[in-house]
Amino acid sequence: MVKMVCIDCGAIEHEAESLREMLVMMMPHYFEAHQDVIASHKTNPSSAWMKRFTAAFNHLLEQE
Repeated sequence: MVKMVCIDCGAIEHEAESLREMLVMMMPHYFEAHQDVIASHKTNPSSAWMKRFTAAFNHLLEQE
């Protein structure tokens, strides 16, 4: 299981087994606190944010 905090503010922390699961767990926080990220992701799913999120998750996964 990977334990990860919000990459934009660090205000929340979740544990998940997969990138997809982590995204689903983080969604409510992003809808509440980071509307700018959600808005840009709707128009550009392969955004720079998604690349940062994936890289952060994969880095933590490698640390296990």
